[in-house]
This record gives sequence, C-alpha cells and structure tokens, in this order.
Amino acid sequence: MQRHRQELMRYLSQRLGCNDTAQDIFQETFLRYAGYDGKTTVENPRAFIFRIAANLTTDYLRSRSRHYHQDIDAEDGETISEIEDPRLSVERTAISQQQLEQLISALAELPPKCSEVFIMLKVKHYSYAEVEQKLGISNTMVFNYVTRAMAHCRQRLGDLD
Repeated sequence: MQRHRQELMRYLSQRLGCNDTAQDIFQETFLRYAGYDGKTTVENPRAFIFRIAANLTTDYLRSRSRHYHQDIDAEDGETISEIEDPRLSVERTAISQQQLEQLISALAELPPKCSEVFIMLKVKHYSYAEVEQKLGISNTMVFNYVTRAMAHCRQRLGDLD
C-alpha cells in the first residue's frame, strides 16, 4: 500500500475533488486490503488495490448522490416528518443511541491519543492538517492512529458506515 500511496491519493483526489474524502477512502482501501483473507492469489496487487479504491469511490459517490436527491425532494414541500413514519424515527433514535454508546465504549478501550485523533477526524470533521497541527504529530501518525481506531471500532461494532 505504501508503495502506491501517492499514486492512489492522486487518483482518489481527482475523482472525489476533496483531499479529506480521498484520505478517508484511502484508509478504507487500506483496511479492506489488509483484511483480505487471500483465498485466491492476487497476481497484480496494484490493480487489486486500485479496484478496491475505485469500488469504494463509486459507492461513496452514489451515496452522496442519493442523499443530495433526498434533500432536494424534502425541499420540494415535504418535510422529513411527512416522509417518515414517526414510529420508525423513535426506533432509529434508540438504535442510534445504542450504537453511539457502543462506539464511546470502544473508543474508551483505545489509547487516549488514538481515540482523540479519531474523534477529531470523524466526529469534529477536522482535516488531517488541523489534527497534525493541534496535536503536534506527523501525517503518518494521524493515519496510523485513525486506522487503528477504525479497525478496533469495526471489530467491536461491525461496519461503522
């Protein structure tokens, strides 16, 4: 992954138009590649990594497009409460609260710096540069901390998306 990092980041940044989102997709690509069980031999690791990244990028862009269209539909005179059944909202709220409590518990199991980096990037939406500056750590350490936190949270909670 490190050998192809710069090339992959350029590709992702061009497709997504956002360096922070590209960094997130890169991390997810790394996690997926690291979690590959190797049942079949990968003859071209570079192509395999880029295929993972392309698939994740496509999924992200589709999701963003769906959310955009849902927002437009809601602006056309329908409010969210008219669209959703109120009972579903209560259920979703309860499930979200449980997931949040599980996430907080999982983050508490990590070293303080690791959970702090995760919260800054994923909750407070700081950029990598802002985290580097505020915590006085390198880009590599930010990447290592957030990768470790995401892997731990996925292991404890399942997929966070």
